[in-house]
Amino acid sequence: MDAWPLLTRIWKLQRDLLQKAAPCIEELSVSPRELMLLAFVERCPSPSGLARELRIPTPSVSHALKRLEKRGLLERQTHPEDLRRFNFALTETGKSALERGQECLKKSFLDSLARLRPEEREEFDRLLYKLTEDE
Repeated sequence: MDAWPLLTRIWKLQRDLLQKAAPCIEELSVSPRELMLLAFVERCPSPSGLARELRIPTPSVSHALKRLEKRGLLERQTHPEDLRRFNFALTETGKSALERGQECLKKSFLDSLARLRPEEREEFDRLLYKLTEDE
């Protein structure tokens, strides 16, 4: 199996899913990229942690976090162990936007999965999990 065609198909699938979901997501006044940032805030609440996790430059993450904070989707909290540092947390508005955005993506994905037979969907899920589980 040649890896490059497979990688390009995975990239195309991700791009297509985000593109199909974009109008629904943008009704929430967030971009698909900002939605992904909201999704990771609970796991990595610090700007530097988010930058490492998402492999995005720290200044880009910081600017996006400030925009989301200004729109009331995130709130800044003092780091519990170091008062000079801070973390971000979702506000209720942010949680709602994240949940609704995830529903947009879920619908886009389910629409795409409808092209597969039930047994193909189960196999796809199993194989994807196998390829992405932590070793």
